[in-house]
Amino acid sequence: MAARSVGLNHMGLCVRDLGAALAFYRDVAGFEVRLPPTRMSGGWFDTLTRNDGAEIEVAMLDLAGFTIQLVEYHAAGADAVAPGHNHPGNPHLCIDVDDVDAKHAEVLALGAHRPTDVVDIAGTGVRSFYVEDPDGTPVEFLQMPTR
Repeated sequence: MAARSVGLNHMGLCVRDLGAALAFYRDVAGFEVRLPPTRMSGGWFDTLTRNDGAEIEVAMLDLAGFTIQLVEYHAAGADAVAPGHNHPGNPHLCIDVDDVDAKHAEVLALGAHRPTDVVDIAGTGVRSFYVEDPDGTPVEFLQMPTR
């Protein structure tokens, strides 16, 4: 019998500055820190990542059953990818909110980087806006229409 996938565990984001990224995802996006910044290295990690001599610092954050892993490389790190939506392989993260206008005002007050205006997506009643995390990864805040 073949093994089957049973769920998502986490999404990892490689960041330049773990402290800045952690502050953004905790204070702006509303995640809770599950694992505070922790250094990791060793043969097991070299094998797993095919990145000999790698040394990383990791934090895990949760929001409503979804976990992100923030990873800062301190040794043997890869080159950064260009931020933005139009670069293959670059992620964007979408977070459901119950009041997109209030969240927009909150992130503006917190000085979030490159916030867009709130938009109604193609007249569907779905409303959202984007900001960027400290590394330029697009983060969307989205409110579904009430029925």
